[in-house]
Amino acid sequence: MEDDVPRARNDDDDVARLLCGTPELPPHCVALTFDDGPGPRSAELARLLRDEGVPGTFFVLGESVERYGDVLDTYRDCGHVIGLHGDRHRPFRSAEHAAGELSRCAERVSGHLGGTAWFRPPYGMGDWPIPGFAGPVGWHAHGRDWDITYRHGQTVDACVDAIAERLIERDGGIALLHDFAAATEYTPAGLTEADLDLRIIEITALLIERLRGAGLSFAGLPEPTQARTPGPPARSPGEPAADGPAAATRTRAAGGLPEAAEALQSLRLHRATARAAGGILDLLMPIRAGDGPPLFCAHPVVGLSWCYLALVPHVDARFPLYGLQARGLRRPEPLPASMAEMARDYADQIRTVQPSGPYLLLGWSLGGDIAFAIAEELERRGQEIGLLVILDANLADREAVALSNEPWMVYNLVLAQFGYVPALTPADTDPGARMLELVRRRPGLGLDEWPDQRVRALQRVIKNNVAMARAHRPGRVHCPLLFFSATRNPPTLAEKVETWRTFVDGPIEGIELDCDHRFMLLPEPIARIGPALTGALQRAIATGTAKAH
Repeated sequence: MEDDVPRARNDDDDVARLLCGTPELPPHCVALTFDDGPGPRSAELARLLRDEGVPGTFFVLGESVERYGDVLDTYRDCGHVIGLHGDRHRPFRSAEHAAGELSRCAERVSGHLGGTAWFRPPYGMGDWPIPGFAGPVGWHAHGRDWDITYRHGQTVDACVDAIAERLIERDGGIALLHDFAAATEYTPAGLTEADLDLRIIEITALLIERLRGAGLSFAGLPEPTQARTPGPPARSPGEPAADGPAAATRTRAAGGLPEAAEALQSLRLHRATARAAGGILDLLMPIRAGDGPPLFCAHPVVGLSWCYLALVPHVDARFPLYGLQARGLRRPEPLPASMAEMARDYADQIRTVQPSGPYLLLGWSLGGDIAFAIAEELERRGQEIGLLVILDANLADREAVALSNEPWMVYNLVLAQFGYVPALTPADTDPGARMLELVRRRPGLGLDEWPDQRVRALQRVIKNNVAMARAHRPGRVHCPLLFFSATRNPPTLAEKVETWRTFVDGPIEGIELDCDHRFMLLPEPIARIGPALTGALQRAIATGTAKAH
């Protein structure tokens, strides 16, 4: 690595993450910093700090400001500093991505910022200086207060002990705390704020007492003198595939969507229906019978097609629905080495149900890449594609399917896909065991019925799917395309459609959905997808019938 590449200076990564913009504090001083707010107890916390004479720095999150923006006045009135954490709680995957996230967050709080604002990347991942902002700011100590949030056995006393012991040992430093839990972390799991309690008031009061008793003083972060000029990044952690919360790490509450609990209840109902019919892990999973031509749905990155059970109430019942699912989950077996190999396998599976075309194919996110590869393979065999349906996939951007090799991010993707809180972090020394613990504690979402070996196999499948998608170089198909665009994710529909013209020689119909990519198969978006999809399927059949005559 070149000497001028910024890198994290972590002396103990279990508790510290000293990013390249972490400022130095005066001797014997502690800076209390709070991430992910504002939230329902943030105003009370700000007043507590004010009354104790302790300055705080609040790294706010755009999605939290959407709901608790009035707390910004309290932060300011109590004399605290407002920093930036990003617009949505997901890892920064590049310096350019970080700049966009920080700019959107800054726009939300522009009336409360002074000069250059400090910033901290979500999870502390993304060690790049960003023009116009000061940082990135790391930390010297944390107490895993998020484990209180997700009921992983952490206590207020243990949290305070961990932070105090570390800061007393090193004679000061920056403490990482949280005054809210990002909506990306709990909404997709059907939880509400009432289910979560960060205990931040109790933690902060006790921590102040402990540190003062040890002779330490409190200081705010120093005033940023100027924004730094970025150099080459030390590493790019990547962002979970678009169908996870991200995952990694990537599941936020999109405005206008129904409550997540209702959405998950609906999905559980569909899964129960599929289990009753059998074949829940079949390579070609029968989702619904019908007397018309079948629609074959290619799995997203997680390797399972359970998400497409949401189509059942919204697509004309005459169309049978099948979900293509990855090898390696029912039993240990070799995984495909390339997207072309996977497409050949899936084309063989499809033709056991429908020996000849025209074929109807659908894919969401990375499933769109797979559906396209299947279309290429079927056309190579001389078969016709009646309709290719893509839900917001991007064949042109290989980085769009980037996924960190770190197991904690992969497991978070699995958790989010099944409706659990994606609560793993880089600090988890055994993320597989931690995920299994979380799964076993919350029955009824599906994974609790699986043996440990099968749950762990998901990580292998996901990594393989990402590797194949990134290495694949798509060609061109000759068929009509129905493209659904999630408008809350750039670029515009027109730009997305124009990109797809590179790969599709046929008419393209584009439809906008006012939702986030990751929530396209939740009830409200799917209720809009269903009629448009049904109409397109009917037109494809009519076209095929006309050609036959």
